[in-house]
Amino acid sequence: MEFTETTEGIVLLLEPGEPVMDSLETVRADADISGGFFTGIGAVDRATLGHYDTDREEYTEETFEGEFEVTAFSGNIGPDKIHAHIQLARRDFSTIGGHCSDARVSGTFELLIVPSGTTLEHIPDERTGLDVFDLSQ
Repeated sequence: MEFTETTEGIVLLLEPGEPVMDSLETVRADADISGGFFTGIGAVDRATLGHYDTDREEYTEETFEGEFEVTAFSGNIGPDKIHAHIQLARRDFSTIGGHCSDARVSGTFELLIVPSGTTLEHIPDERTGLDVFDLSQ
């Protein structure tokens, strides 16, 4: 993993075999990120996706293995949580996507992290059971 800080944000390059979410946690710590948003593209050979059931207030997850192009990867970073969504394209051009809790790079993975200018801590939302930004700070 390599990253560099620019005036526009942090550019991150992941290598084959690297775990995407763990790498984001490492950069969060090393670059002292307290709030930001990210976007990225690349390729993975394994990803764990989740969907939130609002009635049961829980995620269901499934792990997928194969050759996937990452056509969209986005989310936010706070000191307490990294929240990511991912869209994966298969060789036949069909896609799958959802909440990303894990992914392993197969080719490359390129990201841009843009600082938010404020700390993005999360608090539980009683209506949905989800963790949402605490903007009362």
